[in-house]
Amino acid sequence: FISNIEIKENQDKVKPFIDQLNEYFNGTRNSFDLKIDINSSPFNETVWQALTKISYGETTTYSDLANKINKPNAFRAVASAIGKNPLNIVIPCHRVIGKDGQLRGYRGGLEMKQSLLELESRHTHLS
Repeated sequence: FISNIEIKENQDKVKPFIDQLNEYFNGTRNSFDLKIDINSSPFNETVWQALTKISYGETTTYSDLANKINKPNAFRAVASAIGKNPLNIVIPCHRVIGKDGQLRGYRGGLEMKQSLLELESRHTHLS
């Protein structure tokens, strides 16, 4: 336990995230261009990078995503990496669905996942 840590809010650094998320929810933004510095395993980072390539308003499956990163048998590992995504909307893991077309796990809950997909389907003119 470290007791001498001080957390300071920096509005200048947070503002671009707030602005771009607001634009996304207002239907005027379909991708993010934020400076993100997250570190994880190389596999997780590869999966997260692949998530950013899923087009706005589109979905893919866990197995298709595994194929895209050249790990066709790693769909369970892909699902695990998706579950560790620290930036759920900015790195759009809500766009990954089950092979049967059904919604599968989402840290924000399936209702939120459905809402995000519906939001994007209403604003696909941005793509």
